[in-house]
Amino acid sequence: MAEVIIMPKLGFNMNTGKLVEWYKNEGDTVAKGEPLFSVETDKTNMDIEATGDGVVKKLFISAGDEIPVTLPIAVVGGADEDVSAVVADAMERLQGGGAAPTASEEAKEEAAPEKEEKAEAKPAAAGGMLKITPRARRVAAENDLSLEGIELVGTGWQGGICEQDILDYLASNKVKATPVAQAMAAAEGIDLSTITGTGVNSKIMKADVEKAVSEKKAAAEKAAEEAPETGEAKFSPDGKEILEEVPYAGVRKVIGDRLSESKFTAPHLYFTQKVNLEKLLEVRKQVNGAQDKKTSVTDYIARATIIALQKYPEMNSSLVGDTIVKYKSVNLGIAVASPTGLIVPNIKDSQNMSVVELSKASSPLFEKARAGKLAISEYTGGTFTISNLGMFGIENFTAIINPPEVGILSISSTKDEPVVVTAADGSQEIAIKPMMNIQVSVDHRLIDGLLAAQFVTEIKNLLENPISLLV
Repeated sequence: MAEVIIMPKLGFNMNTGKLVEWYKNEGDTVAKGEPLFSVETDKTNMDIEATGDGVVKKLFISAGDEIPVTLPIAVVGGADEDVSAVVADAMERLQGGGAAPTASEEAKEEAAPEKEEKAEAKPAAAGGMLKITPRARRVAAENDLSLEGIELVGTGWQGGICEQDILDYLASNKVKATPVAQAMAAAEGIDLSTITGTGVNSKIMKADVEKAVSEKKAAAEKAAEEAPETGEAKFSPDGKEILEEVPYAGVRKVIGDRLSESKFTAPHLYFTQKVNLEKLLEVRKQVNGAQDKKTSVTDYIARATIIALQKYPEMNSSLVGDTIVKYKSVNLGIAVASPTGLIVPNIKDSQNMSVVELSKASSPLFEKARAGKLAISEYTGGTFTISNLGMFGIENFTAIINPPEVGILSISSTKDEPVVVTAADGSQEIAIKPMMNIQVSVDHRLIDGLLAAQFVTEIKNLLENPISLLV
């Protein structure tokens, strides 16, 4: 039996999905559990598997297209199955931007003319005052609709304007276009009002936008050809020469919005410690010499952080509404640079792992993160985050908390520095030691300064006495 494949909703806040790649073409066979296509989420690309065996009969969208979730994107059916009716129905849903109308909706639409006739006999205003419900006024304000100077018939109580009247007015004055056409026009900076649609009721289709894009590019190329060969530079209004203009959208905008929300919602407080890694580097050398799986300094920092979080559980918590939730599970996140931006895969229940086990659990997550292949469950649900920029030679930096967590630990590079060393007899001398800065950022709404200081000092003590990380 033919199956309509829809754009999946892979997250609570996911309203649209962008197709990254089709792994099958029309006419190809596909088996249940086999990757069919890849979708871009806010942080990574996710492969979606086929839910049954069959043949790919129809692909409605192409790589790079972005459409609302739950809309049809393909049809899979039996090898000899006639799916023309299914394809036609799916196409109608796709062009309409949603599901086909239900019987109740059709009945409501049929009754609309009678409703309008009834409404025309009642004015929307009395005594010079506009009769409008609070919800209708709010919807109008949200859509920047001025109620002055427009012809609007109220269908509410005694001819008052209700929410549906506003929605109907907005719909009737809105440019009609398919979701694919809308997304493409937005990506290309095309004004839909300048395009004449060739679809039903002059609806703007994907092909219409593609034509407009081609015309726009042709015009730009022609202008470039006619421009002086000196190569006219583009400048900002205040005189700066522009190299390139890139839309602030997609993953970069998601990251920016989340970090802005964190920075301006949670009052950040910072505490820094300097750590002597001499003993830890020696222990690491011995551990790596005794086994095939090599451990990194980050693995030991992770273990020290987990032990400190168990000692100070307030640091392993979140603010959920009006409730502070402290977690027994430590889902430790470690920030990684991915093709689409910074992402934080987290090691679930890391409190039960040794240093070597942490290393084995984190390595495949890092590889998937760098390849943009993390599953949503692998980068959500964290309780505390580590951000390590030591490999880039950064001597000190301040990290922004990853919400809804209450803290993040930033790790800087290890540098040989002169340090005052006190001998057993009390004498002091200057020695060169491998030193590293660590800094904890905390949400001051939940974490007091004393607690944060105790937490970062505990991590320092554990790292300077690394044998405690192995027992």
